[in-house]
Amino acid sequence: MFGDTMKTAAIEKSRPSGTVTVKLDPSDRDRISSLATLKKRTPHYLMKEAILEYVQREEARQTFIKVAETSFEHYKETGLHITLDEFSAWVDDVQNNPDTPITACHT
Repeated sequence: MFGDTMKTAAIEKSRPSGTVTVKLDPSDRDRISSLATLKKRTPHYLMKEAILEYVQREEARQTFIKVAETSFEHYKETGLHITLDEFSAWVDDVQNNPDTPITACHT
């Protein structure tokens, strides 16, 4: 086990900084290349943009989940909430007046 860890560490250290290898099927490479040509971009540019967009989306999703979990814990501790009807009414009001404050939480 320790030997495998050392081999992995040695491989990671030998990689140039910032370089990542992604293995794609030839058909996927062809699709990316065709799209890159149409968009007048390089395949590298498209792949980098796709990866960064994915990471940003997943980070936002994880933040949303964390906020929801924290909110639920707060609700379990305090019982404070608003009903769906109250929330829906607020959404309707906000469409007419964006400065409308949200309904206060209650037990």
